Amino acid sequence: MTLPRIALSVLLVSAFGCNKETPPTAEQPRAPEALLEAKPPQTQTAAALNAQGTPSPQAADTQATPAAVSKVSEANFELTMTPKGAYKVGQAGEVTVLLEAKGAFKVNEQYPYKFKLKETQGIKFPGPVVGKEAVKLEHKRVTLPVGFTPEAAGKHSIGGQLSFSVCTDDKCLIEKRDLALEIQAD
Repeated sequence: MTLPRIALSVLLVSAFGCNKETPPTAEQPRAPEALLEAKPPQTQTAAALNAQGTPSPQAADTQATPAAVSKVSEANFELTMTPKGAYKVGQAGEVTVLLEAKGAFKVNEQYPYKFKLKETQGIKFPGPVVGKEAVKLEHKRVTLPVGFTPEAAGKHSIGGQLSFSVCTDDKCLIEKRDLALEIQAD
C-alpha cells in the first residue's frame, strides 16, 4: 500500500469502523420551561373551603368542575379572590384578587397585570378590565381590588381572567388564570 492509501484507510477506519461508542441520538423536543414547571392547578370553590382554607366534607359535591374558581394554588404561585364587606344593591362593592409568589419566585414588577372581567347580569363594573394602575405591588405579592355595583338582589358571580407574571433570578413565567367568586347582594 502506498502512503496516501494507508492514510485514507486509517481515516476511514477511525471515522466508521472503530468507534465503539453509540452515536448520540437526537434529543426529543422539549416543552417551554413554563409548561414543564406548571402543575395542574389545585382549585377549590369558595363554598368548598372551611374557615381554615381546607376542603369541607359536606362540600364534596359542589367541587364538580367549576368554570372558574376563587383559589388557584400551584407550585410557584397562589391566587385567591376574596370578598370585602357586605354587598347592597346600588352601593359600590369590592372583591380582592391576591397573587402570592412561592419559593424562589417573586412578582414581576414590569409586567402589565390586568384582570379582564366577565360580564355578569345584575352587576355593573366601572370598566371591562382592571389594569396595572389599580395594582399594589410588593416583593412577593400583588393585590388587585375589583370594584363593582350590584344592580339586583341575589347571588352573583364576580369573575374574570387574571394575566400575571412571577420570576426567579433566571426566568419569568407569564400566566393567565380564571377566578370567580359568588357574592350575595341584599
